[in-house]
Amino acid sequence: MSRESWVGRDARSIADAVQSGQVSARTVVEHHLARVDECNGELNALVTVCGEEARAAADALDERRLRGETLGPLAGVPFTVKDLIATAGVRTTAGSRTLADNVPTVDAPAVAAFKAAGAILIGKTNTPEFGACGLTRNELFGTTASPVRPDGVVRSPGGSSGGESASVAAGMSVLGLGTDFGGSVRWPAHCTGLTSVRPTLGRVDPEGQYPGVLSGGRLLANPTTMHGTIQTIGPLARNLGDAALALRVLSMPHLAWTDPDSVDVDDLDIRWAPGEGTMPVDEKILAAVRTAAISLDASEYDGLALTRANALFGALRSVETHADIRSLAEGSAHSFDADITAMLAAVHDRSSVEVEALWADRAVLTSEFLGEMGDVLILPVASVLAPPLGAESFEVGGRELTWMDALASCRAISVLGLPSVVVPIGFSRNGLPIGVQVVARPFREHVALSVAARITSNAQALV
Repeated sequence: MSRESWVGRDARSIADAVQSGQVSARTVVEHHLARVDECNGELNALVTVCGEEARAAADALDERRLRGETLGPLAGVPFTVKDLIATAGVRTTAGSRTLADNVPTVDAPAVAAFKAAGAILIGKTNTPEFGACGLTRNELFGTTASPVRPDGVVRSPGGSSGGESASVAAGMSVLGLGTDFGGSVRWPAHCTGLTSVRPTLGRVDPEGQYPGVLSGGRLLANPTTMHGTIQTIGPLARNLGDAALALRVLSMPHLAWTDPDSVDVDDLDIRWAPGEGTMPVDEKILAAVRTAAISLDASEYDGLALTRANALFGALRSVETHADIRSLAEGSAHSFDADITAMLAAVHDRSSVEVEALWADRAVLTSEFLGEMGDVLILPVASVLAPPLGAESFEVGGRELTWMDALASCRAISVLGLPSVVVPIGFSRNGLPIGVQVVARPFREHVALSVAARITSNAQALV
């Protein structure tokens, strides 16, 4: 094994080195598998390690290079996948005992896109059962801890893509594929100091996400459910360049890609909000977001639509029947965890008129918000910093919040279907990372990425 460690390197430098022959893909993979052996016992981030499969894929890539073939933009880059996304031949449980032995036969298109670009799957990461919690724990695999603990307190890496954020932050993988329903790639990035992207709905192929509809080995998104409509796959990375590269690889082929460097940030109408308007936000987070906004000369958002978005998310969630989850678990001898059991018990029959009215409200609200937001809206990711492991509620401004309350700003953007880039912008006094959401108009991810780059540059200049 090479004495030079490849753990902690960015995706582009690894891909360039593998393509040029400076390092073999096998060596890069071995270094990251060794890192898994070193860290995962404490963190419980990876629930399935694909060691032999990763070595075989790396050897095949090295053979292609020796034949003179041009490799992809992610050549030899180790990546992990949230256990909510289908991987062919690799166990995919959705964090549920009811799917403990489930092995898909077809990769999710997002996984296939990473592999086609030369990336190498090294494992699946922990998630709460069916991703239905903002904290990463389940009864099948247990609880995931964050590697980021500057004050010595063991903390949550967020959720539901918390296994991904813990893996990438610890250097076990270079890139992560997560899913985002109500903040599930954004909140973990905020908790662990990473960058993540929730793409516009439709930017990334939604197939292969649990829960969904099984058809001939494929897992299709159900357009009649909130999950099928609002949940999307998005990348997590340790820097903005890697996140942008990953998003470009994931982007549907028929969609044009615009280089973020082509954007003139100074010509944009940038606005900011101290939250979505109904939930309090920790003062340390507000101060960091305000500083980021001031560095861009952003004006304060004064619209009305954003304050209604989180409530609409909750209302749409309340009319779900969760039939997809029930169907996927049919025939299993195992029961659901407490969170899913409670969620299913709370289901009540609703009239189609009531449900359709809520979706009509969403269309109107989205239109109103697009008329108010300008080109970009900057706002907090969450009301709180990364919580201590085991904490289920949080006091902010004299008010006790659940994890759902704490993610109100994420839920508001989710229901509107807009793209959001999260970048770290600073630290609390005890060293915990603080992230910010950069929200753009539909399919304008390049604008969000460009503004996020400016924010990052400004933050570094202040250090």
